Amino acid sequence: MGIGNEQLLELFFSQSLDGFFFMMMDVPVEWGDHVDKDAVIDYAFEHQRITKVNSAFLEQFHAATREQVLGLTPAQFFEHDLPAAKARWRAFFDEGRLHAETHERRLDGTDMRVEGDYMVIYDPQGRIAGHFGIQRDVTDRHRAEQDLRASRLELRALAARLQRVREEERTGIAREIHDELGQALTGLKLEMAWMKRRLPRNQETQAQYRAVIEGIDGTLGAVRRIATELRPSLLDQLGLAAALEWQGQEFAARSGLSVRTEITVDGTPVPDDLSSSAFRILQESLTNVARHAQAKRVTIRLLQNEDILTLEVTDDGIGIPLDRLEGTASLGLVGMRERALACGGELRIVGRPGGGRGTTVTLEVPIGAGVPA
Repeated sequence: MGIGNEQLLELFFSQSLDGFFFMMMDVPVEWGDHVDKDAVIDYAFEHQRITKVNSAFLEQFHAATREQVLGLTPAQFFEHDLPAAKARWRAFFDEGRLHAETHERRLDGTDMRVEGDYMVIYDPQGRIAGHFGIQRDVTDRHRAEQDLRASRLELRALAARLQRVREEERTGIAREIHDELGQALTGLKLEMAWMKRRLPRNQETQAQYRAVIEGIDGTLGAVRRIATELRPSLLDQLGLAAALEWQGQEFAARSGLSVRTEITVDGTPVPDDLSSSAFRILQESLTNVARHAQAKRVTIRLLQNEDILTLEVTDDGIGIPLDRLEGTASLGLVGMRERALACGGELRIVGRPGGGRGTTVTLEVPIGAGVPA
């Protein structure tokens, strides 16, 4: 003879690798808006008991025998956090089923993370007679996820710190180049002017003098350009709005594109870290426009009040392909996202390939957000 349905169910129950259990009421209870739900939950926590378990359930709770768990109540299982357990039980009774990941404790007191599916069992009168549960021990997975989250936060904090250090170094180098080298070249130019009055007035000597002066002027221009690229002095002296407007003008002059800058600010001070991040995101956005967008027009918008700062860079180019938005296909985009996260904000990049609909890069940051040093 074959195995009957009841035997099959019993085999499935007993041999499953997931923890199976029944937890039944001493007396079935009514449930609905017509009852005192808090009182019913209190009753269930004292009078709903484990009546049947499989071997996997015993293993999950480190129970040597069934007798160690049979008869246990929710109040005993969740004595470490009764308020949360009762709130979860109430939602479970309301819905009749529940999928949840919960913090529980084994019989030996060790912590355990459980993922389970539970179903209310009703008697013929529609009262709650108990419930059936299937659960899995996901402690290792949960711990690994926590470790991964912690590691990501640490790496993000480290990246933010490195960005701040790099900005500080760039600021120092820019200042040193501008002040020390710029002053030395200016002094050399003055010395050459003094020498000019004592040089022979012949054409060859004067031509050589002009060549030297032109070389000094060219070097001074390169010094100013390098210092500005390292750290625009406007960013520190006049703030983010002025630096963005200047950057837009510089980009228009270099690229030949039409650049419109729209700035609406209320004068609320912007933290240095946020100013630096927003400015670098603008620079990277404009670099991407110049390299890839095939655009004719760019619009830079800065909206800032006491609560939030929004920077938006929009072009009318060919649009960014979806594959460049995902993963690490573009390290420049990854860097922009990391800068946004480091200052407590969010970066959105919307590309609309085809039809000249272009790409929009949007940075939104709550004022005062950011990763502590």
